[in-house]
Amino acid sequence: MGKISRPILTGTYPRKRLFALLDRMRERPVIWVSGPPGCGKTTLISSYLEARKLPCLWYQLEAGDADAATFFYFLGQAAQKAAPRKRKSLPLLTPEYLQGIPAFTLRYFQGLYDRLKIPGIVVFDNYQDVPAGAPCTRSS
Repeated sequence: MGKISRPILTGTYPRKRLFALLDRMRERPVIWVSGPPGCGKTTLISSYLEARKLPCLWYQLEAGDADAATFFYFLGQAAQKAAPRKRKSLPLLTPEYLQGIPAFTLRYFQGLYDRLKIPGIVVFDNYQDVPAGAPCTRSS
């Protein structure tokens, strides 16, 4: 499924200077790569992960992921793909959790990070396509 698969690119030029910068930045818990559409963000990150042979959870966001249940569903699918040996699925955001979304989110991400290999790389590609104000774009 393309939505949860890292793009496999051929014939890309290895951006050694940018790869070295990403290597240094990996000491931090979060790296945010931004730029205008078409500047090569996805190509850079995908080719970097390939060059460094790093495992990742890849989630290509789109406008439909503004719905919290959809976001968590596909994030769970991506987690299963990234860690197929983990048999127990992450929970779905069902109506009984709607009154406690912050608690659900905290437990969900704790479970997600427990599944990932270290170093665990999580890529939210095309984050800019999710409408502002969507549950996955709010910081509180």
